[in-house]
Amino acid sequence: MKLIDERGRLFGLINLFDLMALIALVVVLTAVGMRLVDKSNEKQAKAQAKTWVATIKCPSVPDSFAESVMKDNRIYYETDGFVNARVVEIKEEEAEFLSVIPVDSTAVVYDPNLKDVYVKVEIQDDPGDEGVKVGRYAVCVGGSFPIKTPYAYSTNGLVLDLYEK
Repeated sequence: MKLIDERGRLFGLINLFDLMALIALVVVLTAVGMRLVDKSNEKQAKAQAKTWVATIKCPSVPDSFAESVMKDNRIYYETDGFVNARVVEIKEEEAEFLSVIPVDSTAVVYDPNLKDVYVKVEIQDDPGDEGVKVGRYAVCVGGSFPIKTPYAYSTNGLVLDLYEK
């Protein structure tokens, strides 16, 4: 049996040019189908992604803390590297301490060397995770939240508020 017979058919079954046209058609249809599936997956992933904003109180930190956080506002953890959160707003107030006066009352005392810093953090939530996470740490109101950027030392804050943007 010849590979191509006298009429130009491959194995006597199909014309060589018809085979090439059929292969080209299959390749084009496969490429179009793959592209449609990719666009569909991309739209679905974008639709499910959510942005959250958390307000964190960092009590009694040095004056330089807010400035060092804003040098590079991306949250960075040594174990995870840069994560899915960044600082979007920061506000400082004098640090408040409750002091018990031995006589008969308590008083609020302010320390001029320390600040209470309120940090707003924007979190890009991964739709595949349950709950809201920054890196591998869960974020919830009343929970602890470590604030660390490449230029700031790490401090733990308290999550006061968490809402979807």
